[in-house]
Amino acid sequence: MLEIDGSFGEGGGQILRTSLTLSALTGRPFRLNNIRIRRKNPGLQAQHLASVKVAKLLADAEVKGDFLGSTLLEFRPKEIQEGDFTIDIGTAGSVSLVSVTAIPLMINRRTTLRILGGTDVPLSPPIDYMRLVYLPVIEKMGIRGKIKLLRRGHYPKGGGEVLLDSFRGNPVDLNLKEFGTLVEVRGVSHVSSLPGHIARRQAEGAREVLKTLAVPIHIEEEVRAEESTGSGITLSGIGSSVVGSSSLGERGVRAETVGERSAKGLLKVLETKASLDDHMSDMIMNFSFFANLSYTGSEFTEHCKTNLSIIRKFLDIEVSLKGDKPFHIEIRKRVL
Repeated sequence: MLEIDGSFGEGGGQILRTSLTLSALTGRPFRLNNIRIRRKNPGLQAQHLASVKVAKLLADAEVKGDFLGSTLLEFRPKEIQEGDFTIDIGTAGSVSLVSVTAIPLMINRRTTLRILGGTDVPLSPPIDYMRLVYLPVIEKMGIRGKIKLLRRGHYPKGGGEVLLDSFRGNPVDLNLKEFGTLVEVRGVSHVSSLPGHIARRQAEGAREVLKTLAVPIHIEEEVRAEESTGSGITLSGIGSSVVGSSSLGERGVRAETVGERSAKGLLKVLETKASLDDHMSDMIMNFSFFANLSYTGSEFTEHCKTNLSIIRKFLDIEVSLKGDKPFHIEIRKRVL
């Protein structure tokens, strides 16, 4: 059984999520201790327990320590299962982060997964990022899938609902050394249970910042009622690869400012000429189980560093890393 110290590196939930995914894929059990031990609320929280629960279901695993506040978890996977599953986080915990745990386990299996929780919450990629950036990037590896947004959930109420379905493909090596020429910006500006003009004003704020790019800008304005209250905007820049940025509405912050923040974030990534932004640079690493990876990331964050360390424990890989902001990395399976 692999022994993993949950306090090293960024010391957060990323260690848990990557361990769960790769354990299920490789069949290697692990024991994770000191889970989030340095955080204000140490141990497993509802969002982390949801990732444990989904991995337990999909891998038919034997698990010890899967309770609120636990700082020790043992996970023994069996065969990956097929079927229709539902996970309720029970809070506004991030649906996107639970999705990242589950999707690699769903590839080429007759599996659907319904997740209830927060679709647009702080400190995690919104669900529109998963649709506008995550899906197009893994498609470049030959993997296609569907992320259907059924209902939005904002902090603190949650109540969002997403359906993951039809992840299929024959994975090929990823080679994204350059972003290339920007050809288009796409986005979604949404508002839930608030005046509809907020979505329009967020989009206008973003367009004003991005107009100097001289490329087509297509931002969908989405207005929903009778859901949790909130707003936000997600943007994607499309070239040879896809990068993204997002911003959530805040009480007392003008809608135009929310749009401007997301646009400025996108410009910052584009200036690096990286093929993947900081979120995707991290999340794509788990796909080294399926194929070799070569890409340029906007920033080698502590999340990336920690994630790579965990991956090395599960997979026999060779890694070449150059730079920091941006960085270029090659992850290849070791040939014996």
